[in-house]
Amino acid sequence: MEIDFEFRKERKLSEIVQDFINLLRLVLRHFFQTILKLAVVPLCLMVILIYYGTTKINLTTTQSWTESLDLVFIAIAALFALLVVSMVFFGLAIEYFLLLKNKRGTDFDSNDVWQAFVANLSKYFKFLLVGILASLILFIPMMFAMIILMFIPLVGSFAAGILASFLGVWFFCAFLFYREGYMPASNAIQQSFFVLKKKIIDYSVSSYVVSLVFQTLLVMLTLIPSLIIGIIAYNTIGFETTFFDSLVGRMFTSIGATVLVLLYIVYYMFTVLVSGIIYETAKEVTYGEDVYEKIQNLGKEEDGQ
Repeated sequence: MEIDFEFRKERKLSEIVQDFINLLRLVLRHFFQTILKLAVVPLCLMVILIYYGTTKINLTTTQSWTESLDLVFIAIAALFALLVVSMVFFGLAIEYFLLLKNKRGTDFDSNDVWQAFVANLSKYFKFLLVGILASLILFIPMMFAMIILMFIPLVGSFAAGILASFLGVWFFCAFLFYREGYMPASNAIQQSFFVLKKKIIDYSVSSYVVSLVFQTLLVMLTLIPSLIIGIIAYNTIGFETTFFDSLVGRMFTSIGATVLVLLYIVYYMFTVLVSGIIYETAKEVTYGEDVYEKIQNLGKEEDGQ
């Protein structure tokens, strides 16, 4: 289905936020259908991993150091699995956005998204190495800036959040410039900074506003299910030392944690849409592809061709 949305367009701050809302309204149902089909297997694996971890928790006895070490390894494995799943679905969200933009519609499915991701997997790994090196270089000055901003009353925390949002948009746009062939991976981060600095305030604040809204919604969405699951668990088996010894207690913990993982993944995938709009805006400001295309089409119309 074709969508009525203009991707290549110069936007101001308010227009970025408004266009994100418009795009989300157009593709929300298709987005969820596509992503949930891809999320079934990873989420099932997360349930199994979390459930296995709960079998190692025993609140009724003092665990030996070997048992505690097993629990630490399970926690590390769960965190690593969450990191991998998050990175994969972040890449899937990027491919979803690119398919949406190139097709100008939703006439694609989860298989198309997955095939596009696999076809460009080498680019993701290559840019990941570049991103890690750049992060190591930027870590000290950025942490220093964050610490200074946090000590500024009232506006300091907002400024730190805006700076963090810019870092996310910066690396995101750098990858897409590389992904679409505008810049080589080796200096995409450096070149994209000079592209983004033309409207750095608009890009940073718009990304921060959207992230703040979604973080608030995420807290509300996690708080309500947590309360419901907690009330049900308390009324059925109670919060006693034998909680993790029962099948019901383990299932409550596993399902609740997996729901939190799903909401966490969806949140970061939604941020791809607003970052994609910022990328298209920055690209249009720099390259003006839409303007040139309109001029060429205007010339064809005048020639009657």
